[in-house]
Amino acid sequence: MTGSLVLENLHIEYPEVLLFDRLNLQFPAGSLIGIETDVLDGATSLLKGIGGMLSDIDGRSILNGRDILTMPASERARKVGFVYEDEGLISLYDVFQNIALPLEFHTDLTFDQTRSLIDTTIEALNVPNTLVWMQPHELNDVQTRLVNLARALVMSPELLLIDELEGGMPDDMIDSTMELLKDKARKENMTVLLTSSNEHVLREVDQVLKIKANQLVESSV
Repeated sequence: MTGSLVLENLHIEYPEVLLFDRLNLQFPAGSLIGIETDVLDGATSLLKGIGGMLSDIDGRSILNGRDILTMPASERARKVGFVYEDEGLISLYDVFQNIALPLEFHTDLTFDQTRSLIDTTIEALNVPNTLVWMQPHELNDVQTRLVNLARALVMSPELLLIDELEGGMPDDMIDSTMELLKDKARKENMTVLLTSSNEHVLREVDQVLKIKANQLVESSV
């Protein structure tokens, strides 16, 4: 299948702790995949492993024919977006600078083009424009997640990995955010993998998987 994420024998293991044993899965582009999580089940490590953010793992994570695990860092930064559950922002920069950072390093956009793209993105996320001039320490948990999401979305990645986005969000915000993600995935042929323990979120995805016995299996949610 072209335009997809393919995991081939992906193996993630720390000293004396086996997390995932030879995962072989394929996800079509344009789809939202939910990974139903539990406490300390390794879901964050799974996303980081798929996205090439861990060292010393085996197997391949192939995105549109390219192995993420052997990509140059600059290419991976353009193709893969990662949304942290918390933190993830640079404290020395304000929100605008944090969102603009990957654009400055990995595109040739002018400042005006960058500003327009950021404005469009935060508007789609229903983030007040005044928030972009705040410092990371002034944000609450939900705002921090949304800024992390905006920073990933401005790059229009081929793969978007989201770690527990919904924490603290009211249902109407979850609905609007998930609707945006579905629309972006379909229009831009982007594959989205997100971890969540929230049934409200998991009802909105195309497929739900659960971590069981070091594998990913179909969930009944």
